[in-house]
Amino acid sequence: MNRKKPATAYPCAVIGAGEIKDYEAVSALLEPDAFVVCADGGLEHCRHMGLTPHLLVGDWDSLTGAVPAGVERVPLSPDKNYTDSYHAVQEAMERGYRRLLMTGMLGGRLDHTLANLGLLAYVVKQGYSALLTDGVCHAFALMGKGELHLPQRPGCYFSLLALAPCRGVTILGGKYPLNDYPLSPWDPRAVSNEFCGSDVTVLQQEGALVVLSQPK
Repeated sequence: MNRKKPATAYPCAVIGAGEIKDYEAVSALLEPDAFVVCADGGLEHCRHMGLTPHLLVGDWDSLTGAVPAGVERVPLSPDKNYTDSYHAVQEAMERGYRRLLMTGMLGGRLDHTLANLGLLAYVVKQGYSALLTDGVCHAFALMGKGELHLPQRPGCYFSLLALAPCRGVTILGGKYPLNDYPLSPWDPRAVSNEFCGSDVTVLQQEGALVVLSQPK
């Protein structure tokens, strides 16, 4: 697949077996020669996007169809403590990739979706940069003290979800501002905010935060 490299292109993709709603949008986020890691049944998504994976990780419980020749495999036991997606992400990080596009990890089973949001936070906590997306919904993580620049997406809402109690959460540039707020996992205060014609900045003093951007 021929793709022009966008300014924010990712050099590595980790593809799970969950939903991808817009293959073209996901492909546009990747460098043309991106390193592709498939978590088990994520191989089917590669076929739809015209990609040949470099690495296949899993216990093969959701794998369908033939594996392309020459693809490196990392077999996992079905009796494992972590998901195929977790192991696939670990492989990508261990091979030196600092910016990861995580896709095929939303939708389907709710437990896997929630676990993958936690996996996104784990990646960011380790000091890496990551975007979790199905091509329509984008998810970012903010861990500890810092700020997150959220690009404007016309026709989209953005929401902040706390994975752990957060302190000093501030939203700049949104329709509904927030200032030095203690956001907790049981508080939906920061759901369904709106862009106001410009990018948004999210800041926090402490905590684990997931920021979602998705169509209205």
